[in-house]
Amino acid sequence: MSEVLETWVDASIGETREVLVRGGRPIALRIARASDEGVRARWGELYVGRVREIDRRRRGVFVDLGLRDEFGFLPLGEDGRVRRAGKERVSLTEGMGVVVHVTREGARGKNPVIELQESGHDGEAPHRIGQHEVDEDLVLAKSADAQLRTKIDAVVEDALARIAPLPGGGVLSIEPTSALVAIDVDSGARQGSGDPERFALDLNIAAAQEAARQVRLRNLGGLIAIDFVSMRAKSHGKQLEEAVRAAFADDPWSIQFGGLSRFGVFDMARAQLRRPLHEQMRDADGRLTAETAALMALRAIEREGRAQTGRQIACTVSPGVKAWLDAAEIDWRAQLSNRIGMRWTLDAAPQEAFWPRDRIDARAL
Repeated sequence: MSEVLETWVDASIGETREVLVRGGRPIALRIARASDEGVRARWGELYVGRVREIDRRRRGVFVDLGLRDEFGFLPLGEDGRVRRAGKERVSLTEGMGVVVHVTREGARGKNPVIELQESGHDGEAPHRIGQHEVDEDLVLAKSADAQLRTKIDAVVEDALARIAPLPGGGVLSIEPTSALVAIDVDSGARQGSGDPERFALDLNIAAAQEAARQVRLRNLGGLIAIDFVSMRAKSHGKQLEEAVRAAFADDPWSIQFGGLSRFGVFDMARAQLRRPLHEQMRDADGRLTAETAALMALRAIEREGRAQTGRQIACTVSPGVKAWLDAAEIDWRAQLSNRIGMRWTLDAAPQEAFWPRDRIDARAL
């Protein structure tokens, strides 16, 4: 009997969050932000674009998609042509109109990768003409109740944490870098049998299963290296390799498996279709972005406003978060007022250094 699948969705001010849950455990997380509209391309979208530059040195064609921050990157073959989706190879010229499909979102400072659908499509300015059906569903999403929103908050917080606990004890340390995703397995306070080899195998199998869940939950891709606890028996090494492949068997993104090295490291490559969660939510220095903290603050004001009906809500945030909100990247004031009325104030703390970006003080007066 297959495990029950649930979907948790919350349309809050500025972003919609969707969590896929299997057997009571979150396995996938998707966040769509209003501020990305017209700025960043999302996986599965269709665009009418225009060829901006053909760069043979980088073996690619840069396509204007009508976005503020990104161009589409269309891979160029050795013959100087591109393949039209499942069909023949065609030549493009600068200025030509095209219809393209986003096959991979921009990540790690790189532009989104696109696939050519049609060429010679002239007469229209670059713009989006279609979304993936899963993103279309998010447009119809509604606000979750307080209990479900709290559960989704916890999922996001856990998915951003460096440490992930293992069922039965032990932890994974997950470190995304520009080169690869490094995952380290540690036994921690895990209890086991008196057989060290059996203990290590059981721990590693549990780690493989949790690593598969965490990688999918965090939208991690590219080269992934899992440093397992050392084992001596070759038969256990083979069992672990089988366990890793089984753990990732139902992953919706394509995976190429390496093997277990003599140092106990298993390597694999996972397709990076969507932007990693940490890039969406955190700065390069590991702090929450001003936008992430700002949207958290709006949810905190709304939560207090619904819990304290009729009372004025005051919220204090860091100067950087207040500055992001003041810049009005999204129409949050009208949305917040529609949800709880005009009974809130938002102020900045005196100094950023003494008020961390993730500190949000929302209270009823």
